[in-house]
Amino acid sequence: MEKREEEFQLKSKGVEVKRKELELKEKELESREKERSLLDETIKEKTNDLEEREEQFQLKAKDVELKEKELESREKREEQFQLRQDSEAKEIEAKMRSLELKEKELERKEKEFEELSKQTESRKRSRDGPSVKRLKSIGEHSHEDREKETDLDCVILDSTDDDEADDDEDPEPYNCLDADFNNFNNTMSSFSVGQVWALYDPLDHMPRLYAKIKKVLELKMRVEVTWLEAKQKSPIPIACGEFKNGERTVKSHLTFSHLMVDHTGKKKSIITINPRKGETWALFRDWKQQKRPYGYDFVQVVSELDSGGIGVAYLGRVEGFTSVYELAEQNGVLQMMVRCDEMLRFSHRVPSFVLTGDEKKGVPAGFFELDPAAIPRDYLEASEVKQEE
Repeated sequence: MEKREEEFQLKSKGVEVKRKELELKEKELESREKERSLLDETIKEKTNDLEEREEQFQLKAKDVELKEKELESREKREEQFQLRQDSEAKEIEAKMRSLELKEKELERKEKEFEELSKQTESRKRSRDGPSVKRLKSIGEHSHEDREKETDLDCVILDSTDDDEADDDEDPEPYNCLDADFNNFNNTMSSFSVGQVWALYDPLDHMPRLYAKIKKVLELKMRVEVTWLEAKQKSPIPIACGEFKNGERTVKSHLTFSHLMVDHTGKKKSIITINPRKGETWALFRDWKQQKRPYGYDFVQVVSELDSGGIGVAYLGRVEGFTSVYELAEQNGVLQMMVRCDEMLRFSHRVPSFVLTGDEKKGVPAGFFELDPAAIPRDYLEASEVKQEE
């Protein structure tokens, strides 16, 4: 019994010890819980503080964004204002330039009118007097009306209207002689819409450029044309073959040489020009060398183009005349065939008349008078020197 009591007491003491230990642990747990609660409150306070700071940051960011947008809007307004100012300044500058161009154009037209007036007076010179050379601009030749048996000064004025096209630079003048018997001149009445004309090439003043008439401006003495550009590429000028439409411009009626009557085209945009039977043409001499200055032989076309080529007969100048030619041998050859692969030998068509013999006593019938404006200047000067001798 005593042992049981002792055991009971011992167990009671053990339970008491455990109870005290448990109480200590509970106190420790409560202490830790308080610490955790305090820590949570601290964290919560810090979180709230961070949230407040975040809100303040967002407010500041929105404020900065608004200020940036306001600044961007202000910069755009300033840029638009500057653009308007620049646009107005450019518009004013363009108007000033336009006024200056119109003033210059007016001055140029006044000078042109004065020059034409002077030239009109200078055209009435007798053939009985000394030989008079005619002025001619680079690549262009005057074909104005002239009186019978008078030696005329011809001046080519290649200019364009501001409303139609850009002005070409005024070329330097060069000399050419009058024909002895026939009139090779053109007037405004010579032109019609749709015609194809040959114009003078600035390269060496020969009429191998082509243009199609689009509009005749009679009051302005101008012709609106579309240039014809060769489809084939070559280092030497091309006067026959296929041509396509190029740029449009306005030219003085004095820049045209002759009308190309016979031309064909498979399409509206393509025009084919080849020498025709009965025409007189200039051939490039030593054409394969492709070197300037070019030499020329003059021929009459005696057959149409076929698979074998074109037949031509050589012409030689008749002594005592400016540009009268007859059929003549050239290096022992009277006629020859220009093959299809040699068509680039043709430099340009030379307008001509067949003489009847009634033009003047001693004039041979059946010979050809060629347009001096389509003959190189050196050839004309050589013939003039021989005539003077």
